[in-house]
Amino acid sequence: MKSEIVYVENKTETNHDGKAWIGKCFFSKTKQTIYFNGNIYKKGKGISSNYFDLETGINYWISGVKKNGNDRHKSGKGAIEIDASIIEEYLSIIGEKELQKNKFKITELDNIPAKEKATEILNEKYEEPFNDSLKFKAINNLTDNELAELIEYYRGMDFSEMYKKNRKSYISHFEELKSEQEKRELI
Repeated sequence: MKSEIVYVENKTETNHDGKAWIGKCFFSKTKQTIYFNGNIYKKGKGISSNYFDLETGINYWISGVKKNGNDRHKSGKGAIEIDASIIEEYLSIIGEKELQKNKFKITELDNIPAKEKATEILNEKYEEPFNDSLKFKAINNLTDNELAELIEYYRGMDFSEMYKKNRKSYISHFEELKSEQEKRELI
């Protein structure tokens, strides 16, 4: 996985004053996905932003660092957080001997790509929704997989939030499903 030192700025803030970082990121093969500071960013389209956080949808500007050291927009303000582990490399890129104290705040960023997290998030988006028609099928007509799926559906419900009459019928149906599953396991 290719890595590079990048400038990342939160663009949901007004003007050009969003929180900003300089640190090491990792790219996917297509460069459509960037892993930075424990987060996953997907390529997007926009004038003020070019990536968005896969979990939150927040827009970011992500680019390579500028050789003149002026990464923040000329009208932007605020200190840029820079990862302590890349300071030497960054200084060699911009041709300086030390960081300007008023422009940077030294921090430690998470430099481990969150590939497992990305896979989990993307898989959640493509999960099949629950088939509501299963609730109306006769219990003895349910396949073993449908029965297990319906039991999981009921297990995820918060019965205490329901009205008393509904709660009783849901709990009763849930108990019937569990006893049917136990019968099938005995056979």
